[in-house]
Amino acid sequence: MKTINKVLTTAVVVASLVACQTPNKEASENASKVTIYVDSIQNLTPEYTAEYWADLDRGYQERVVIIENDMEKLEAEDKAKLEESIAKYNALKASYENNIREKEQAMIVANDYKTNLRNALFGEGAIGTDMAFNYVTSANLHDVYQKFVNTVQDNKDNYSREDWDEIKVLWEALGTRKNAVEKDVPNGDNTKIAGLKVKFGAIKATNRPGTKGEENREAKEKS
Repeated sequence: MKTINKVLTTAVVVASLVACQTPNKEASENASKVTIYVDSIQNLTPEYTAEYWADLDRGYQERVVIIENDMEKLEAEDKAKLEESIAKYNALKASYENNIREKEQAMIVANDYKTNLRNALFGEGAIGTDMAFNYVTSANLHDVYQKFVNTVQDNKDNYSREDWDEIKVLWEALGTRKNAVEKDVPNGDNTKIAGLKVKFGAIKATNRPGTKGEENREAKEKS
């Protein structure tokens, strides 16, 4: 937002200078404001969000609506510059909107991918995007661990590096939940969970891409 405000301020200052240089030519001044603004936003580092683009577009529309009523008053050179700026803006708009759509689609795909993985590991709808594990209690903790480890065992050869990264995040989150409820977990379940943790560690060590390299690097750092 600060960047956009800076653009607006700069555009106003430069437009004022233009106005001093071309007195009594209101139409030409208004056309210059559009050109200056478009050039300014073209030089910004893009942020592909709908909110950011809406702010930029608002500034453009405020300037264009003024000059639209004075188009017939423009000299040929000023009109040509204005039309060039409008075309440049339309290209910027198309680029922003395309990148925003791609970014939003990528987020949808990423969320769907994570949702599918979480459903497989914990059950349909058990874990949402908030990563809350409220459904995990001392009574079902062992069953949750059992399903998680069994699922990883069954699919270990199909997981990508990204899958393993997400699995690691979920495993650690489950461990945090375990710490919150373990005081009420039956001793027998605690022993079984300890065995499942060992099993998971072995599966990850032999199947997660890059794991061996990470272990070697960690060993060197400790030596």
